[in-house]
Amino acid sequence: MTQPPFDPYENPVHPVHLPQAGPAQPVGFPGHMRGVDQRTTVVTRPNVVFAAFVVWLFAALAWPVGTVVRTVVEIGAFGGFGPVMTLFATGCLAVGGVWGAIAFLGGSYYARIALCGGHLVIGVLAVAAAVVAARDGDVAAGSWVVIALRLALPVVAAVLSFLPGTRGYFAGNLA
Repeated sequence: MTQPPFDPYENPVHPVHLPQAGPAQPVGFPGHMRGVDQRTTVVTRPNVVFAAFVVWLFAALAWPVGTVVRTVVEIGAFGGFGPVMTLFATGCLAVGGVWGAIAFLGGSYYARIALCGGHLVIGVLAVAAAVVAARDGDVAAGSWVVIALRLALPVVAAVLSFLPGTRGYFAGNLA
């Protein structure tokens, strides 16, 4: 059984034999689904995930709001190139944090890891602000509140994110 040699002038179109229509689908299963596919399960979101979401939102918004509060408390007015650019940079951080928090609420396992890792990296800035404020000594109480919130909120959110009740909620979204 050998194959005939290639003929460049042969018609390349060959007939296609499609399967013929079978019996009609039963009436009880709309959308051509099997009976087992008609029942769906709902994964309930644990309350601790919603609490962690709220704390992640506050942690993300602590940066731009804290920038405005610190500038107003220390300088007395908000204006100039430095405070505006700092507000822009911290606003970009907040957008990323809010985006991650929304993905976290949706059950994204990787958003949970990214929020913790991102705030760990950004936490270096908060620690640096605390060190500089402690060294200067003449920092207003409002600035200390902002620094403390920037340090504490991500820690609280990370602890809430990894409590035992959250594992099953995030385990289904590893793909």
